[in-house]
Amino acid sequence: MRTLFIDFDLYAEDDPDFKLELIALMIDNLNELHAAYGVSINQKEPMIFRKAYHKVKTTIAMLEDPELNAVVEELKNPDVDPSIVSRFGNIITELIESLSGVK
Repeated sequence: MRTLFIDFDLYAEDDPDFKLELIALMIDNLNELHAAYGVSINQKEPMIFRKAYHKVKTTIAMLEDPELNAVVEELKNPDVDPSIVSRFGNIITELIESLSGVK
């Protein structure tokens, strides 16, 4: 489990249904970003990842995860170290697991 820095009360205002919708949207956004990176690499087209990042940057900002922010910035570089790519996948997986456990 990864520590979540987000304060859901700031966004959900004690509405449990909205909180669940928000979590589902965040999970979808993280999955989309991860998939876009893979497509971006396979097609050698960095704009695919950049467009996906732009679409989900609100989710990334809301999560306030400093390591995720740093890794995503690194992924924007064409000569990114493979260890960063691996760490990105791990962070996404950890965040999704943690978000899935929020009640």
